[in-house]
Amino acid sequence: MVAPEAAAPSRQRLSMDASIRGNGPKVRLHPPSVMFVALLAGYAIRLFAGGRLPLLHAFAEGLGGLIVLASLALIISAVSAFAEAGEKLRPETPKDHLFTKGPYRFSRNPIYFAMMMFGAGFGIATSNVWIILTTALAGAVIHVFAILPEERYLSERFGEEYEAYRRSVRRWI
Repeated sequence: MVAPEAAAPSRQRLSMDASIRGNGPKVRLHPPSVMFVALLAGYAIRLFAGGRLPLLHAFAEGLGGLIVLASLALIISAVSAFAEAGEKLRPETPKDHLFTKGPYRFSRNPIYFAMMMFGAGFGIATSNVWIILTTALAGAVIHVFAILPEERYLSERFGEEYEAYRRSVRRWI
């Protein structure tokens, strides 16, 4: 049995944890909105500039549709982990849990990866090369303005536990 004073965290540790937990990651954009704008931009560019993928219509719809369905399954699985833990999904909110199970065993960012899959799948299904390109651009924006700040926050918040997870699981896939 552990003595109560040994089991209790120090006041300094508690105040540091509360400070980090109270100030979530410095994410200043809403990643789903970035992806939505990218899809709209890709659609609009194609209206004016063309840009059709050279794929058979049925093949493009089938392949793109499968990618879209896989992305939706991944999003549902990843979001379920947040719901089960009672965590808010918005990236700028403080976190109490480090997710390492389910799709988080394979990707540190399964929701962002699924958003990228969705955009690519939608671009393929509609044979729109611009949607694929704007999806890639959205991924770069999300990487810089959401993923990197989240990683800094998680490293501060969870310390070595996050660093070990980071070393063993890739950022995307």
